[in-house]
Amino acid sequence: MVGPAGLYNVIDGGAELFLEMGFVQLQVQKYSGAGTEIAIEAYRMENAAAALGIYLLTCSRETPLPGLNERHSGDRFQIIMLKNDYLIQINNFNGRQELLPVMIQLARQTAASIPTGAPVRELDILPAANQVPKTARLLRGPYSLQAVYTLGEGDVLRLGGEIFAAAAEYREPTGAAYTMIVVPYPEAALTRAAFDNLRGHLDRYIHVVGEGTDFFNFKDFQNDFGRAEIRENRLVIMVKLAQLPDSRLE
Repeated sequence: MVGPAGLYNVIDGGAELFLEMGFVQLQVQKYSGAGTEIAIEAYRMENAAAALGIYLLTCSRETPLPGLNERHSGDRFQIIMLKNDYLIQINNFNGRQELLPVMIQLARQTAASIPTGAPVRELDILPAANQVPKTARLLRGPYSLQAVYTLGEGDVLRLGGEIFAAAAEYREPTGAAYTMIVVPYPEAALTRAAFDNLRGHLDRYIHVVGEGTDFFNFKDFQNDFGRAEIRENRLVIMVKLAQLPDSRLE
């Protein structure tokens, strides 16, 4: 078994994302024979939300396989599967197509050994209207935030590896597209502190083009616009807007 301190020796260049999201322990089981090897990597995360978060950030566009009911994405080289607080990877190192049924069977057996958990609700803070399917992500710190948008250096939203933010792409009937990030804080004072921290530590390529007590609009180096706004105990951020936002968050 591998704990957090040893994860850097297992994952090449991706350990920071797992640790930020809430990695607890890794178990590896290998099967070899006839000149090939299949490995099962079972990453236990802090909770089901953490497992969903790392799954969404690592599986890219989901490509389900027939015969496997758990949420997953896979091909003849790798199956990435989600079950409760586990992220499971089934790796076929030489990619032989005839081994795909074996990979699927191993995935089924592994899933059967993990109890079903409660549904994850952390994505429910995102508006459902106009959300582009399969674009939702969970964020828990600077590494996961970078996968969506560069707002600034470090933990600029003050997630602290504790608070789950959610992000997704949106497309309005007019064709306008943008990305929304919603961060729920336990209390209003923490929301204000995060807002002030973001305003004071924006990426140097982002320029504020208008602001008020509870919001500011900005423009990035690609000439896209954005807006950050306090909504009660939430910080709502819209980025990659083609036009300067008005009251898009009302």
